Order: sequence, then C-alpha cells, then structure tokens
Amino acid sequence: MSLRLKLILSFITISLMVVSIFSIVAYISAREYTQHIEQVRLHQNNKHLIKMLDKSQPLLAQLRGTVPHHENSDNRFSIIDASQKKILPGGGFNLGKHLLTELLAQSNTNKVQQGSFVIGQQEYLWSADPILNSPYIIANTHLRDSSGVSTFFRYVGTPLSITLLVSIWISIWAALLLARLFRQISEKNAQLEHLANHDPLTKLPNRPAIGHYLQQAMESAKVNNEKLLFCLIDIDALKEINDSLGHKSGDILLNQVTLRLKRTLKDSRHIGRFGGNKFSVMIKHTATDNAENIRHKLLKSFEPNYEINGHSLYVHATLGIAIFPEHANNAQELIQKTETALHKAKKMTVDSAIYDISQKNNSAERLQLTHDLRNAIHNEELQLYYQPQFDVRHNTIGSVEALARWIHPQRGFIPPDIFIKIAEQTGLIQSLTDWVLRTAIKQCAEWRDTGKYLTVSVNLSARNLHDETLGKQISNLLNHWDVAPDKLCLEITETAMMTDPEHAKKLLNNLDNLGVRLSIDDFGTGYSSLGYLKQLPVDELKIDKSFILNMAKDESDASIVRATVSLAHDLGLEVVAEGVEDQISQDELSRMGCEYIQGYHIARPMPHDELTAILIPTETSRNIQQNRM
Repeated sequence: MSLRLKLILSFITISLMVVSIFSIVAYISAREYTQHIEQVRLHQNNKHLIKMLDKSQPLLAQLRGTVPHHENSDNRFSIIDASQKKILPGGGFNLGKHLLTELLAQSNTNKVQQGSFVIGQQEYLWSADPILNSPYIIANTHLRDSSGVSTFFRYVGTPLSITLLVSIWISIWAALLLARLFRQISEKNAQLEHLANHDPLTKLPNRPAIGHYLQQAMESAKVNNEKLLFCLIDIDALKEINDSLGHKSGDILLNQVTLRLKRTLKDSRHIGRFGGNKFSVMIKHTATDNAENIRHKLLKSFEPNYEINGHSLYVHATLGIAIFPEHANNAQELIQKTETALHKAKKMTVDSAIYDISQKNNSAERLQLTHDLRNAIHNEELQLYYQPQFDVRHNTIGSVEALARWIHPQRGFIPPDIFIKIAEQTGLIQSLTDWVLRTAIKQCAEWRDTGKYLTVSVNLSARNLHDETLGKQISNLLNHWDVAPDKLCLEITETAMMTDPEHAKKLLNNLDNLGVRLSIDDFGTGYSSLGYLKQLPVDELKIDKSFILNMAKDESDASIVRATVSLAHDLGLEVVAEGVEDQISQDELSRMGCEYIQGYHIARPMPHDELTAILIPTETSRNIQQNRM
C-alpha cells in the first residue's frame, strides 16, 4: 500500500471519528438541554396551577376540581399527600407509584424535585412543587418522545452530512498535500545522500561510499568464501593537463576515463572515484578475473589516445592492487594496503604492483625509523664523521668531507643511504642539513683555533636545492663562527643539479656570491651537459669511485678518469678522486694531475677527536700512512 493511500485512509478515519464523537456529544447535550427546558415548563405549569387556588375554600376539593382542566397530552398532574406518602385521586397520571418512588427518594434533599424514570420503552420527565401551608404536592409528568435519536438526526442530519463531506474532502486534500511533502522530503534526502556519496563530476561513488561498499562486499565475500580484488588507478597526466590545458580539459579527461572503465568492466557499480586523480575498482577475484587479467584489461583501456579539445593525448595509469582476505580483513586496511602497492609501483616506475605482505613490516619499520630519526636530529644524537682528502701537491691533508653517522640505540649502525633517504621523503632533510652545516662549521672553527686550517665539505641533497633560505642560513653560520667562506665546500650531485638545471644554476650563483666553494659530486654517473657544466660557478669535480676502483684493471675507466681530469683542468676546476684504495691508484692519479684523493687507502671516516689527533703538521705523512687501511 502506497504512502498516499495510507495517509488518505488514515485522515478519513480520523475525520469519521471526530464527526462521530461530535455527533454523540451533540446528541447528549441536546437531550440534556431539552430535558432541562421541559422540566422548567413543568415547574411553570405547577406554579400557574397553584396560583389559581383560593385559600378561603377547601384545598383538596379545589385541587380535584381544577387539576383536570389543566391536563393535556403534555401535562399529567398528580396530587400527592406528603404526610401519608400516597397519591390522591384526582390526577390524570395512573402510574403514580413510580412517581411517588422518585419523589420520596428526593424528599430528604435540598434539590429541586424533578427527574425522570423509565417504564418499559417509555421515558417520563416529572417536576413536583409543594403547596405552602399544606401537606399536598402537585407533580406534573410528561411522556418524552421515544424517537429522540431519529428526531435529532432529522434536525441535524443535513448540516452533519455537509460537515462530514467537508471533513472528508479536507482529509483527502491534507493527506495528498502531506504525501506530496513527504515525497519531496524523501527525494531531497535521497538527492543529498547521493551527493554525499557520489562524485559530482563523474557521478561515481566517492571515497566514503567506496569504503562502505567495500566493507559490504567483503562481508558478503566472507560468507560465500570468495576473494575480492581492490585496485587503485592513478592517472599520472591529470595535473599536467590541468596546468597546461585548464581544469575543464582535466574534467573531460576524468569523464572519458570513467566511460572507458565502465566499458572495460562488466559491472560499473564496482567503479569509484577515490579522489583527485585516482579511481578505484572492486571486483570478485576469480580464475578468469584474477589480478593479472584485470591489470591487463585496465592498462589496455588506457592505450588509445584521449581526444581533448583538439589535442590527442596519451594518458598513462599506474595501478596498485590488494586482495581480500589475503592482505586485509576490513575495508580500511585493504584500502591502505592498496595505496601502499600503488606507492610502490610509482616509486619503482612500473605500471602496476600487487601488495607484498613483506611491505607491512618494512612500512612499520620505516615509520619507527622516521620517528627515531626525528628525535635523533632534535636531540643531536647523530654523529659527524670526517674523511680526509689528501692534497697530492703539498703532501698533506688539506680538506675533509663531513659524513653523518647514526648509531641507533637498539638497531645499531644505520647506513647513511637509508636514513638520508627517509629524511628526504619525510621532510626531515632540512633539519638534518641544518645540523650537519652547524656542526661542521663549528668544528672547522675549532680546528682553525688550534692552527689547523682545513676546508670542510658538506653534501647537499636535491631537496636542499629548493630551500630558498639555504644561502642566508649558511651566511649566518659562517658569520657566527667567524669562518672564512672558502673553508666551506658544498657538494651537489650531478643528478640533483640536472633535475632542475635552471633553479640549480640560480641557487649555485647565490652560494658562489657568498664565497663558499662548490663541488660536483659523483661526476660521471649523471647526464649533465658539458655545455651547461661550464656555465656553473663550481670550483671542483669529484670523480665517482666506480671509475677509480677498477682504474688499474680497466683501461676504459682509466681513460674516463684521464679525460675527466683534463676536462676539469681546461675549465679551471680542481679534481677530487674518491674511492682510492691502493697505492697504484694513488700514484696513477698523481701522474694524471689530480689535486686531491680520498678513500680507505688514505683514511676511513672518523670522529673529529680521532682526526684531530693525527692533524699534526710535522708528522702528517707518517700518521696518514699509519691510518691507511
């Protein structure tokens, strides 16, 4: 039964009940009112008869002679002797015993003597008035019309029927109006719920709805002993299209992606927009719809170019996949695992990745290391080691490279490539670089105060090249410790500079204006342009150790090193060779004209106090030989 019909029937029922109750109350009130009016009339007739009596003549005889003349169909008089409690002859009412019973029942009350009684199917109204200074009572009795209900409805039937019809009409109108209002409210609520759970552009379920639907699907899969595959699709080109062609073009791309996904998958209800440039796909994991097949279908759907406002664009997608119940037991956890797989795919620059259970432990360990690294930097629990750079021309240690070391209280030694990478990815690299610069420049000042003038090299991350405050920070530290700018050398890798050459060039020019030395680290491993290299204000090149280690055995490596040294000298740059581990390599580099050598053959990285102990000018060569390893 529809809501409209329910409301109409309910309102009509209420109307009928109200009219019925009103009719009953009106009928009862009308009977009481007519009874009251009739009894007032009976009293008035009694008073009128009593006034006609002559006090000078016998009272009883007058009553017996007068009463019959006043009786009619509406008035039947009875003469009652109150002293003897009986009805005297002379009245026209022959059922006086009933009247006497009623009268005697009220004789001891102060109420007006009147009432009614029923004999058979007939109702009688009566009213009694005493005659002063006598034992007699005049009682007037009236037979009430037995057709009271029918008479009532004869008089009020027409207006009552009209009232009933109007009431029913109003009920139907109100019911229809209320039903319409309820329908509008229901539609509005449904619309609001739809907007709250769907993306306004693609009309696909949004992230909260995806989580809800995924949880329902997982519960159903658990009951039916089924597997569920959840996939996140990252549209790599969306930001670039938004920036270059405008957001309208980006919206067109998202709608076209939605259409392709719907055509690719059998059930479009399993597609959602996870947010931003990400879509989600949720399907049952079966022999035919397994992870590999779904991956192939989805990636293939992106192969044709997208036609957007006259532009033919190739759009690449990256997929992250996780499976229930292998990887998670609830929706939130499954989504998290899928995001981890997507992050792994993007990090490895592959088109897709399935969540690996080992990633859970790695992620947890990484989170803990990030927390510990933050505390270590804040509490200055890291250490700075220094590796000497031997000046071949002057046969002395002319500079050192500052290298951060982390001895974890529980895990022991943490390799620099691990915690530096964590710092770069979590935004801690700026704090770490600040600590290294501050500690290295302070140590440089302490060595200077003891007469040991060393240049300290500090490595900069690619992230540091985007720090606009780096130059001011270095200038403040040099001024604070009164260290000459040329005693600080900043090493930037070739790869880091070529990530954003123009920005790197601007930053290096600013640092060069401070007077600090600049060095290109790991030279030969990147893809820098020689034409671009000559425009950079650098002071030295550091040849990567991968060429130095095999130089004595591999003529190709030796040729590369020889050419690099020659190139650097032609550009007016000094050369540092790192990774020197034997005397043969040292002698060969010396013959090539390399100014500085660095490696385990000279000395391993060591704390500042150990290095200070061997930095004795008169015994430098001997101590270096003792520390070779």
